[in-house]
Amino acid sequence: MRLPAFNRSMAMLLLALAAGLCAAWAARQHIQRRVQLLEDQARVPMVNRVVAAYDLPAGTRLGAEHLALRSLPAATVSSDSIPPERYAELNGTVLRAPLRAGDPVLPVHAMAQHQTAFSTHLAPGRRAITMPVDVINSVSGLLQPGDLIDLYVSFEYQRRRITAPLLQGVLVLATGANTQHVQDPAQLRQGAYATVTLDAAPEDAVKLVAARQGGAITAVLRHPHDSESSQKAVRGDLASLLGVSAAPPAAAKKIPVIYGDSAQRSVPGLAPRASSSSQASGVFDLPYTPELASAWMRQLADGEEALPIYGLPAGPAQPFDETRGQGGQP
Repeated sequence: MRLPAFNRSMAMLLLALAAGLCAAWAARQHIQRRVQLLEDQARVPMVNRVVAAYDLPAGTRLGAEHLALRSLPAATVSSDSIPPERYAELNGTVLRAPLRAGDPVLPVHAMAQHQTAFSTHLAPGRRAITMPVDVINSVSGLLQPGDLIDLYVSFEYQRRRITAPLLQGVLVLATGANTQHVQDPAQLRQGAYATVTLDAAPEDAVKLVAARQGGAITAVLRHPHDSESSQKAVRGDLASLLGVSAAPPAAAKKIPVIYGDSAQRSVPGLAPRASSSSQASGVFDLPYTPELASAWMRQLADGEEALPIYGLPAGPAQPFDETRGQGGQP
């Protein structure tokens, strides 16, 4: 039995209406689930953490320009991640490993730059002593760590001025706060330092302390290849040094001397003996040969086994290498 055409059209209309209602209901359910998901995500606690602002290679010294803040879910963030208030912990540290942009910067990624104590650069049995310097003693600000200097002391002795070598071949460890391990380019360029730190044996340090209290000390720059010590010293005033002092009085003539009933005889004149040219000028040699103050220079001069002093490697004595820097320092 065939249905009338009207009934078939009505059935198709009802079927299409049911399909539409089902589609609308399904779409509404999908939208509601999506809204619910977004609402659930919005309710997830978020925290700000310090991350890499861009790709950072290993060895980067971190600063404000290398770091950024990013909101991360509190449930997934690392327990040792760094919040903004602890940003200062990373400032100035060095990355151990490379980071990609957006990666959280963790304490394990950074290491602090620990400076070793300056005393560790001294060899056993050596001392570091600091003395003030002026323009002359700083060689017009040209002294640098690793240079060698001679120290001369001027003092009064028996109402005469004497200038003699105090220490020779002294190694300069630091000028101001600059060492061979820590350098301030601005300070080096301007020569702005008021002290120098010297490497000395304990007995030489005592001499230097006593000389500072009883005389005036002058520093003279020494060539790094020069391992000879000087015996030259000076006594007298400036006139005698320049050879313009007054000539000695003329020799007294012989005078007769009468001894009772004995015959007349003469005695030698009492005029002072003529002095040598070196004594007239005031320059004389010390009765001893001063030793070099720097232990490693003394060992090089004697051909002994070199000790590791202030970064110098141990090993047999050998000539200086200019490519290693002044004072034989690498």
